[in-house]
Amino acid sequence: MRLLSIFLIFSLLVPFLPSSASAQLVVNPLNDSPGGGLISSPLSVQQFGNFSQGVVWDGYKLGSGDRLEAHLIVGDNALVLDYIFVINPEGKIFFPNVAEIYLSGLTLKQARAKLIKEIKKKYREDFSLSLMVSNLKTISVYVTGQVNNTGLKPVSDGTRIASVLKDVGVAKGGSDLSEYIYLKRQTSGGDFKDYKLSLYSIFLGDDDTQNMLLKNGDIISVPVIKSYVYVYGDVARSGTFGYVPGQTLSDYINIAGGPTPRANLSGVTVTRQEKGKPKVYHINASDIIQRGLMGKDIEIYAGDVISIPGNFFYFSDFASFANTILLALTLYTAFAK
Repeated sequence: MRLLSIFLIFSLLVPFLPSSASAQLVVNPLNDSPGGGLISSPLSVQQFGNFSQGVVWDGYKLGSGDRLEAHLIVGDNALVLDYIFVINPEGKIFFPNVAEIYLSGLTLKQARAKLIKEIKKKYREDFSLSLMVSNLKTISVYVTGQVNNTGLKPVSDGTRIASVLKDVGVAKGGSDLSEYIYLKRQTSGGDFKDYKLSLYSIFLGDDDTQNMLLKNGDIISVPVIKSYVYVYGDVARSGTFGYVPGQTLSDYINIAGGPTPRANLSGVTVTRQEKGKPKVYHINASDIIQRGLMGKDIEIYAGDVISIPGNFFYFSDFASFANTILLALTLYTAFAK
C-alpha cells in the first residue's frame, strides 16, 4: 500500500518536473504492431491529443529541420510523456536518457520502429509510442525565366511545383496553358536530369508526374508564356488579343478596331481576378478616348476582360429613328383599341 501511495504521489508531481527527469521514467516494451502509434496516412491530417496538426504521406523521408512530436504512454495510462525533437544537421535527435538516434532518410513508420527499438534497450516497462511530424523541413528551389520574382525560393518539403508557379505569377488569368516549363534536378550520381512539364497537366490535370514534388536544389525554368486579354461588346472586332505588358485600356480598345458608333464608352468595365475573386472596375472611357484625358487611362493585365456596352437608344440615321417612332405609335394604337 505504501508503494502504491508513493507511486501515485510521484505521478502527480511528474508534470512539474524538468523534461530530463521525466524522461527517466520512460519505461517500455511496447506495442510494436504495424498499425500502432500515430502515423498519418497519405496526404491526410491527423491530430493526437493536444498536438498540433501535421501532414505527411507514405514515402516521406525525414531530414534535417523536420520537427517531430512524440507521445509516450507508460503502463496503463499511469504516465504520459511528451517530447519535441528537431532533426539536427547531422540527421539525428537526442532522446533523453536513451541515446542520440539517427533518423534522416527514414519514413515516419521506420523512425517510430527505430525509436521503439532504442527505448527497449533502456527500459523494460510496457509502453506505447506515437510519433508525428508537426513541421516539415525547408528546402530551396531556384526559379528563373519569365516570372515576377526570380531567385532562390525556400519552400516546405513536399511542396508541388504548381504552388511555386502560382507564387511567382505563372498561369494567372489569361495564360496559355498549352505552354511548357522546364525542371532540372540533380541525380544521386551528380548528373542533372531535365523534365519538360505541361502547364495544363500541372494546373488542370490529375498527373503527379507533371505536378511534381519538389526536391532541394531543383531549378525551375519558365519561358515566355503567352497570355491574353479579352475585349467584348461594341467594338469593331471583339475577341481575344495577346497580352503585352504596359498596354492600357485605350490601347486594347484601338487594337479591337475602336468603338462602334453605338458604343457607350462611359459604361466600360474591366473585370480582373484579384486574390482568386473577380473585381469589376467601372471606367468612363469617353474621357480617355474622346476628351484625351490620358491620366484616367489604366494599365491592363493578363486575363483582364474588357466590356464595352452599347447605347440602348441609338439611331444610326434619321430614317431608323423615324421607323422606331412609327413602330411605337403603331403598337400603342393597336393596344389602345
